[in-house]
Amino acid sequence: MGDYLKPSSLQRVFIVPFIFLLCCLIATIGWLLYRAGGDATSLLSQNALIDVMNRINQTTERQLSAAHATLNVIAPKRIIDQDGNRHPNVPFPATMAGRQERLWIATSLFPDNNSFVYFGGVDGSFLGIQQMARDAFQLQMRDSLGGLNNIYDITGPGAKPLLRTTQDYEPRGRAWYLSAVSSKHENWSPVFSDSRSKALAIALSKPIYRTNRDLLGVATSSIFLNDLSEFLRSLTIGQSGVAFIMEPDGTLIASSGKEPIFWYAGERLVRLKAGASSSALMRGVSADVLDFFRRHDPSARYSKIATIDGMQGKIAISADMQHDKAGLNWIVTAAVPSDDYYGSFTGSVYQTLLFGLVAVAITFLLGFLILRRVLRDLRTLTLAATRIGNGEPFAPLDISRNDEIGQLASSFQEMERNLHTDRLTGVLNRESLIAQIEFRIRSASALNPLCFALMFIDLDKFKTINDQYGHDEGDKVLIEAAAQLRGAMRRDDAVSRFGGDEFMIYLHGVSNAAVAAAIAEKLRLCLRTPIAGRNDAMYQIDASIGFAIYPDDGLDVETLLRVSDHRMFDKKRSNKQDE
Repeated sequence: MGDYLKPSSLQRVFIVPFIFLLCCLIATIGWLLYRAGGDATSLLSQNALIDVMNRINQTTERQLSAAHATLNVIAPKRIIDQDGNRHPNVPFPATMAGRQERLWIATSLFPDNNSFVYFGGVDGSFLGIQQMARDAFQLQMRDSLGGLNNIYDITGPGAKPLLRTTQDYEPRGRAWYLSAVSSKHENWSPVFSDSRSKALAIALSKPIYRTNRDLLGVATSSIFLNDLSEFLRSLTIGQSGVAFIMEPDGTLIASSGKEPIFWYAGERLVRLKAGASSSALMRGVSADVLDFFRRHDPSARYSKIATIDGMQGKIAISADMQHDKAGLNWIVTAAVPSDDYYGSFTGSVYQTLLFGLVAVAITFLLGFLILRRVLRDLRTLTLAATRIGNGEPFAPLDISRNDEIGQLASSFQEMERNLHTDRLTGVLNRESLIAQIEFRIRSASALNPLCFALMFIDLDKFKTINDQYGHDEGDKVLIEAAAQLRGAMRRDDAVSRFGGDEFMIYLHGVSNAAVAAAIAEKLRLCLRTPIAGRNDAMYQIDASIGFAIYPDDGLDVETLLRVSDHRMFDKKRSNKQDE
């Protein structure tokens, strides 16, 4: 019997099984942490990519739509009445002065679009207007075949032009002219290099015909593509993620990378293909995405977590194709390694395992509490990622930690704030508020009915302050106006900057037009509070406010916006009459 009391016997009976059970418990803890961390980071990376893709698509669509609208001003489409009959469009001016007036109108529609509008005549004449900066334009004129193209500096329509230089320029040999004439309808030209700035550009061109169907010339609105690359570089896509836009053959349009996407071999333009990029991530992702769109319809969306040759770990990828009737086909792609999000979490896993080992050795209860705390924070991150993906209003994360998980939570909140708030005023941006409203509408039911008012606010007298005192003072007025609106809101209400000097407000639970009108008047009085400017100047603005009630005025955000916008314009006209 004495042998059973020896240390070796006790070790076999108690210590060895205890160590085995302890190792199993720690291994289980590690597996649970690893699994929970993988789920959370996968959701984070996927939802971050969705937000990035939405921002890229909105930016490119805004530029492309502006080109279509500008070209329609230069050469309006034929009007189709209610009976389906096509009526002649507005005749294109026959004189150089008339054409110049038409191009000035088109240029003024989208002053921030970085576009160049011009017309090349079948007789070799050329006329173009490009905005270089505020109140600074370049006017190009070539009267007829054989003449030089004169380039003038000019401050605006009607101002005296100052001859800057001349150049030998034949519009009829350019790609935008030839593609429009050959296709005989509105279409996008191939990407080309601007003859003066040597920047990449793409042109939307349209042939113009006389009444007898003889060709008069080609009208064009071209877009410079360098702004797209600058926009992509401004996005936060993990630590080593990439975003790029390419053509169906893989040639890059824009990229978030630092390497040049085009250069010149002598006078010949050479463009970089994504498959030849110095970035292994871009090479692998582009090959995968191009193979997908070769096998699927252009309207399909590519979104998955995959492995890429030459890259370690999983890669979250999202891509879709932008295309229109004018022949545009761009593939927008964003990708980020899951390790960008999971790497900061790995150290926390190891630290937690060490604490778990010590805690379990002392007491199983203490280890259980630590595990519960870690899993609770990870679950909080997972639920937050899911809510953002569903469009739910984002609530602050209640995670107060100084380790890597706390840093991950802080980075996630900072990323969410950058994606969903207006950088100038700090209020929600338009897309975020619309997503939250649509989520509330989807979540409503007969047992949980929803009613709210949507207000559309346009600041009056702001343009005068902006033009007279400059953009810095104008920005100060916008920031103060947003602060006044936010200060007047309740907890469940929300303020958003719609764009420019326009704001949008969500008023939860407001179902009565009289109540909404009273709130609108209160907000108007609040906005009329004088705002202090530089040199002791005091600015006073006013506001025109329109509102719509859900569900009385509409069942979707688009209808409510249209109703509130219409009422705002009615109010603006009324305010002007009162003045």
